Amino acid sequence: MTDKQMLEEVANQLLNHCYLVGGAEEMRAQYLWAQDHMEALRAVFAPLGYTVSLYPSPMRVVALVNEHEGAGARLLKYESILLLILRLLYLQKREDLTTGADQVLVTVEEIQTELQKMQLPRKLDQSSLERLLRTLRRYNLSRPLGRLTGLDSRVEIYPTVLLALPDGVIADSVAEIGRTQAELGAYQRAGEETEGDE
Repeated sequence: MTDKQMLEEVANQLLNHCYLVGGAEEMRAQYLWAQDHMEALRAVFAPLGYTVSLYPSPMRVVALVNEHEGAGARLLKYESILLLILRLLYLQKREDLTTGADQVLVTVEEIQTELQKMQLPRKLDQSSLERLLRTLRRYNLSRPLGRLTGLDSRVEIYPTVLLALPDGVIADSVAEIGRTQAELGAYQRAGEETEGDE
């Protein structure tokens, strides 16, 4: 394949999926090409307002980021919750892995256990979980290893979950929740004082 063909293939992969994961067999050749041709990729995407970033070992990821406000993927509530859970499980499992290990694998049972801890109003059945995982796979965040037929079915979590939800975004969200709770508390106290005056 010529460099022009590879540039076209890699650029389309990044536009469609946001990330190239060097640890995933099906993306390895594209990742390696992108790693060696970052300037060409950046030249293609810079006029469009995109940044192409290389995260070498141990992450081994090429990321395409749109710098325009509101250009990110819009996930539904349960997709966002699943992404948070996969991020948490990735961090937990990554600590347990040996240095040379590439794959972070979790079972459906581990995912369901974390979902149950959240006491969500709706329990996810197998087909809903498969649908949510398909969405996350589309962005190269995770992939099921075969069909999800039972609790022992496995899902590979890519290191891109750390990039999709960086620590700063999570910290900002927690701070916003704290501010909202404080404002609601003040509003509630003011309402109680008003009722006491009557």
